[in-house]
Amino acid sequence: MQPNIPNNYLPPKEDLPHLIYTLPEMDYPIANTSWNLLDKHIEAGRGEQTAIYFEEERITYRELRERVNRLASSLQRLGVEQGERVMLRLPNRPELIVGLLAVQRLNAVALPTMKLLRARELTYIANDAEAKILIVHNTLFEEIEKCRSELKTVQHFIVVPIAEKTDHLSFDDLLKEGDKSLEPAHSQPDDIALMLYTSGTTGVPKGAWHTHRRILASGDSYARYCLEPKPGDVFGGNPPLPFAYGYGGLFSYPLQHGLSVCLVDSSNPTDYFKAIERSKITVFFSVPTFYNQVLKKLPTAHKDFNTSSLRLCVSAGEPLPAETYQEWLKRFNVKTLDGIGTTEMFHIFISHRASDEIEPGSTGRAVPGYEVKIFDDHLNEVPRGQPGLIGIRGPTGITYWRKPQEQQRVVRQGWSLSGDVYIKDAEGRLWYQARRDDLIISGGYNIAGPEVEGILLEHEAVLECAVVASPDSERGHVVKAFIKLREGYPPSDQLRKALQDFVKENLAPYKYPRKIEFLGESTDLQELPRTETGKIKRNILREREKRSHTPA
Repeated sequence: MQPNIPNNYLPPKEDLPHLIYTLPEMDYPIANTSWNLLDKHIEAGRGEQTAIYFEEERITYRELRERVNRLASSLQRLGVEQGERVMLRLPNRPELIVGLLAVQRLNAVALPTMKLLRARELTYIANDAEAKILIVHNTLFEEIEKCRSELKTVQHFIVVPIAEKTDHLSFDDLLKEGDKSLEPAHSQPDDIALMLYTSGTTGVPKGAWHTHRRILASGDSYARYCLEPKPGDVFGGNPPLPFAYGYGGLFSYPLQHGLSVCLVDSSNPTDYFKAIERSKITVFFSVPTFYNQVLKKLPTAHKDFNTSSLRLCVSAGEPLPAETYQEWLKRFNVKTLDGIGTTEMFHIFISHRASDEIEPGSTGRAVPGYEVKIFDDHLNEVPRGQPGLIGIRGPTGITYWRKPQEQQRVVRQGWSLSGDVYIKDAEGRLWYQARRDDLIISGGYNIAGPEVEGILLEHEAVLECAVVASPDSERGHVVKAFIKLREGYPPSDQLRKALQDFVKENLAPYKYPRKIEFLGESTDLQELPRTETGKIKRNILREREKRSHTPA
């Protein structure tokens, strides 16, 4: 047991997922993540290679290790010991990567948090994890100041960069004072290296933890075999690093394979195209929302910017519509790999490979090193072609921090159950149907909301949409679509009927949305509710529908 982690904070052995390490690369004589992402490459003579591009700055592997050592030695002097949790609250900047690696170098547990979290959420996470140190960017300190007195275990606040006249510690000063030489702590492969908290859409946030070996194994399964990394690759994109998708794609994967990452701290799509030009990004990570926004709001981006360096794009977070895939390929001449992963599983476990023939609309097949089955509610495998809950076994698995009942719900007989409904076809490809909560049962028919969304998005009038179940006295529930229209398409009953007919023409008629609400049309709902990572919060829309049908 890792020091400073009480036994009862982790699941009992019988509730743990069955992890399997079948690939030859998954043997790590030195388990410490920091060593594998830094020292290994420097010892191999790649110390002067670029690790991070950020704005006009270029940081080599040797320079990055020195910064990591300086911060780690300062954290050590502040009393950070193995297994203790250090919370980080920073945007996608080099200081976040330095902080993550410094914490893991000490065999402590890095706990990055999303920048849009508010004081109440931050208080819960810090106290639940019993964080000892909190590293925060000064632009994100306001919410910490609001809850500072409620953080029960935090002993020191480290600010990046420090403001004048404050009693907090300076990140820059700790780098100056730290020792540039520090050997990584001895880590057991199954020591916890990382905790990521879920968005808490079904209750309070849940801490999902990952070990050194799991992080590295993900890089030697999905990243190695699906992204097919090549010398000179530069990874880039816009997922936040505290999001598991961003943590892998914009941090652990490129550094594990001795490549470069380009960080961009911006919400403006144009800035990412400028970064592609400037840093010659080759592999780009984002979510379907971003790809759709570019296609619809920046229709000449493929002509206005030099994107010739791109060899591959990656999409996750939500299913990538087939039309989006085809249009992106047409404009940018780059394939986009759709994939599904979760915070709990660390990263993507179903995907195509870069060299595959892509089947648009399909998520692909199980990532090498993983095994995937489709189950019914009793954990019986269903025949191919029938929908069911997906179960996963591989080098990563669901493990919650201090949530024994949730643990028992999501791991059964060693299989991790993500809550996603899939169909496996005759060729073994996997087709996403819905989150279990997004499956709409109407008049005895099972209807996958995302499937209806995909068709609606093909219509020229639709910019964004979300489909949920709406209570109905006759059918139990009916399909309801919330739609944001493109400019030039005003809401009307005629357009509503045209959209319904469009769905009927492309899907079984029982799947069409019997209710359509245009955003901004006699309603307070102007935008679709989203998480910080761009996922639509359908649970909020479902609750909205329930309330509207509940007698006062």
